Amino acid sequence: MVRRLRNMDRRKKNDFIFPRRGELVVATVKKIVGHGAYLKIEDYNIDGYLPLNEVSTKWVRNIEDVIKEGQKIVVKVIRIDRFTKSVDVSYKDVSESEKNRILRIWKKNYRGLKILEELSKHLEKKRGIKINLEEKLSPILERENTVYDALEKIMLEPSLLDEVSLNNLKEDILEYLGKKIHLKKYIYEAIIGVQSIEKKGLFKIKESLQQIDENVRKAVGRDNVEISLIGSPRYRISTWSYKPETIKKKVLPTIKKTVEELSKQKGLRIAIIDEKLKVAT
Repeated sequence: MVRRLRNMDRRKKNDFIFPRRGELVVATVKKIVGHGAYLKIEDYNIDGYLPLNEVSTKWVRNIEDVIKEGQKIVVKVIRIDRFTKSVDVSYKDVSESEKNRILRIWKKNYRGLKILEELSKHLEKKRGIKINLEEKLSPILERENTVYDALEKIMLEPSLLDEVSLNNLKEDILEYLGKKIHLKKYIYEAIIGVQSIEKKGLFKIKESLQQIDENVRKAVGRDNVEISLIGSPRYRISTWSYKPETIKKKVLPTIKKTVEELSKQKGLRIAIIDEKLKVAT
């Protein structure tokens, strides 16, 4: 998907790229006629034809009961005509789950391409630099399922821009992507019960909470940990990350290990009462 969409500029050169027989492609319904429908095969410089008998497994009186002009649909390539530069396709041979999956990926990929196109214009206007970002970022794009996924990856790991020699534009690129892409934020909260029966109990409680705070900050790798008093002896610890694996593989083990070690101290009672992980966008 990414490879083909990144070659969309070939249309300007009148090059023709044919899909494979049996391939599932996204198409736009251009015109509906009595015997079928004429399509525009997205991502390829070719037209498509959907025969009436390939529209549905059931008998249909009117093809518009199934598809509409202007609609994006997913079809299966059944014949290729290189002379007319067109393909015949089937709509009925594609399952509903495949239609939804392919169309979802296509839309996400197309959205990423539009962001790249707009970013290129932004950089040209702001910095006076004309750059083909699709070509420049190709090593990153090829590793992800969609262009949008690749842009999310760049936001999560800005050092990727150093690999493709764009470190001089890193700040501008990240600032622009931050306005267009809203990453999921994984928020972790834990309720900790802490008590001390020693003379300097309050000091010991404060010290133990500071230890948890310090260890979690190291695990998350950023300054986004907050500890607040709910009501003695309960405290709330909250942190977040754009990467769910950071919470699951680093934060959770860190808190559990720290609490376990602190619970061995004389005169200190500490335990995790409750914890939850939620997602915000």
